[in-house]
Order: sequence, then C-alpha cells, then structure tokens
Amino acid sequence: MNGWRNLLPNAWYVAVREYRSRATSRSFLIGTVILAAIAFAATQLPVLIDVAEGTSRTRVAVVVRANNMPSDSAVAITGTLNGQTGTSHRAFDVSWYQGGDAAAAQKSLEDGKIDALLVVDRDPASENLSFTLRTDMPSDGQPVIAITSAATYLALDDGLARAGTSIGALQKTKVTVLPVLGSSAGAANSISREISTNLLSTGLIVLIFMAIVTYGTWVATSVAEEKGSRVMELMLNATTPLQMLAGKVIGNGGAGLTQYGIILGAVIVGLLTQGPIHRAVVSGSSTSDAFGGLSVPVLGAFVVLFVLGFLLYSLLYAALGSMVSRQEDVQSATSPLMMLVMIGYFMSIFGLSAIDEAWVRIASFVPFFSPYLMLARVSVGHVEVWEFGLAIGFLLVAIAIALVVAARIYSAGVLLYGQRVGFRQILKAARVSR
Repeated sequence: MNGWRNLLPNAWYVAVREYRSRATSRSFLIGTVILAAIAFAATQLPVLIDVAEGTSRTRVAVVVRANNMPSDSAVAITGTLNGQTGTSHRAFDVSWYQGGDAAAAQKSLEDGKIDALLVVDRDPASENLSFTLRTDMPSDGQPVIAITSAATYLALDDGLARAGTSIGALQKTKVTVLPVLGSSAGAANSISREISTNLLSTGLIVLIFMAIVTYGTWVATSVAEEKGSRVMELMLNATTPLQMLAGKVIGNGGAGLTQYGIILGAVIVGLLTQGPIHRAVVSGSSTSDAFGGLSVPVLGAFVVLFVLGFLLYSLLYAALGSMVSRQEDVQSATSPLMMLVMIGYFMSIFGLSAIDEAWVRIASFVPFFSPYLMLARVSVGHVEVWEFGLAIGFLLVAIAIALVVAARIYSAGVLLYGQRVGFRQILKAARVSR
C-alpha cells in the first residue's frame, strides 16, 4: 500500500522522461508532421473535387432551327445537364446558336473546340421537336446519355408548353415532408448529411483505434525495452513498479495527446480555411457540408473517450509488456489485447449501419467497446446525455480495476526474465502484490 500513497513524485519523473524520449524522437516528429499534413489535406478534399469537376467539363453547342421554342428552353437544357440543385458544379459548358449560325457551330466541332453538337428541329407533320447529336464521344458514355436526357426533357417541356402548361409550373407542386410522430430529426435529414455524418463517425473511430493500438504499443515496447536492457533493474532501486507503470502510461499518453492535438489543430485550421480556399480556386462558389456532423460536443466526446480508452488499454498493454524481456516478443504478448481492440473496432464500423439496434446500445456501455461504439452514437446524434454519462462512469470503474490488476501483473512481470508468457503466467502474476 505504500506504493499507492507515494505515487508522486517518482511517477511524474518517469512520465517526464518518457514524454521527452518519445516526443523528441525523429520518428515522432516526422510522423506528426506527415499526419497533420494528411489531416489538413483531407479537409480540402471537397475543394479538390470541385476543381477536378470544374476542369473536366463537356463542351456542348446547341443549334436551334425550330420555331416557337419554349421560353425556358435554354434553362431546360442547361439545368438538366448541370443539375437543378443550385450547386456551383458545371459538368457541361453549353453554347447556344440560332439556325443561321449552324455552320459556325459545325466548324467549332470539327476544330475540336466543342465536344458535341446538338441540332434542334421541329417535325412539320407532328410539330414535335426532333434532335440530331453529332459527337465522337461513346454513344453509351455518360455525357451522351446526359445530353440525350436533356433533349428528352426539352421535348417534354415543349409538348407541355403547346398544351398550355410547362414543367416549371408542374414543379411548383408543394410537397411537405414531416418527421415521424413529431420528431424534430426527420425533416432535417438528407442523404448528403447522412453520408457526411457516417464519414465523420468512421474517421473518428479510426482515429481512436489507431491511437489505442499505436500508443498502447509504445507503452508495451518501452517496458520491454527497458527490461531487456536491464535499465529497469536500476530504476527499481529508486522507484516502485507502480510508479513506473503510472509514469509510463502518463508519459506516453501525454506524447499521444500532443500528437493528436496537433493533428486536430490541422483539421480545425483546414475546416476554417476551406471556404476561403474554395472561393479562391473556384470563383463564386462555396463547399458543400462535407463535415456537417463535426461540432463542439462531438469533438468533446472524442477527446474524453480517447483519453479514457487509452488509459484503460495502455494499463493492460504495460502489464503485458512487462511479461516479456525482448521487444520482438511484445506483439505475441499483446495479441490477446489486440484481438479485443479489433473486435471493438469492427463492432463500431458495423454498428454505424444499425446504430439504433439493441446490441449496439448495450455494447456501447461495455468499457472495452464504449470508446468506439459510444463515439459512433454521439457522432450520429443517437445518444442521450445520461447514456453518455453512464458509459463514462463504467469506463472510470474499469480503469480503476485495470489499474489494480495491471499493477499486480507489472510488479511481478518486471522481475521475470526468460519465461514464456502464457495465460497461466499472467494469472499467477496478477495474484502477486508488492
């Protein structure tokens, strides 16, 4: 019990040593810069997509030789080709020519200045519009299919105009979308929002998964390295195993938080500069809501679950790392824990598509899985405040239990050399107290 009462300041000295050793290493610095750059670049993906779409437009010329065309014929063609959702993306550049300019349009097609020429005539017998499309693009390709659909749309609009109405008038029909049983969520739902939220949830889950595996392995490897080099024997003369355990977890955890803090900072800077960068490279437009689910509560939940999840797993990683004497044996010693991490990760990925299922709700309270599944529920907005608080309470209890068990294993494991690690040895070490 003396080790618990005298945890400081030796644990703090070990933590500072671990932090400096990890945070000043070349691999840490290079990895942090690369990950931050990747995170910033990921926030600019909507800009890159917009630029790519903006530089790969199909040039279409429309020659109108028919008379009595609908007044909104240009809108019908252009709107159908480029979408009628009000977005800034234009997959087609459309040029309009009257019948007398047909030769100029044909010359532009032959010179490669345009990709397709659509000639609009009117059948004298039926008075319906007829179309001729000249292009070297594949007849079953997406551009040709889109132009054909636009021509069909214009023909339909022309027929309705001659009947005394128009597609525009029919499109004014009002359809009210209401949520189920008065829920406030249904009316605001959209496919783009759902896709954005799922992408965000997956990204945050992957971040926690990588953090637990990477930083947990840091702890286990650090323990095995010092044990194999006999440095640990010297340290045990000045510190207790419990102090070393706490110091290694805190030090490596602090280095991990520093790295992830820089990465999150790059994400925030990327999101803040996304709009100005987009307006600079794609004039007169703005990005879509690609990260609409990212909010202060979600980021707060991520930080809390990241810290607690790391503490829980890193304690166990340190305990298992103390059971081996060589760094080469760390992977085999921690493989059972790695399987547990993988189970939680895959459960959360599958749970995103069934977020309201009972098994997802129940598993989100299990401490080993809650860093993933509770984060998934928070990011998609399917969790109550009391549920999040209860999951955090269970995590804190699990961390306290893990600390006691890990301290016992660590106290015995640091003194074991040359023994093969097995479940029986772990149980035996857990019964040892110092």
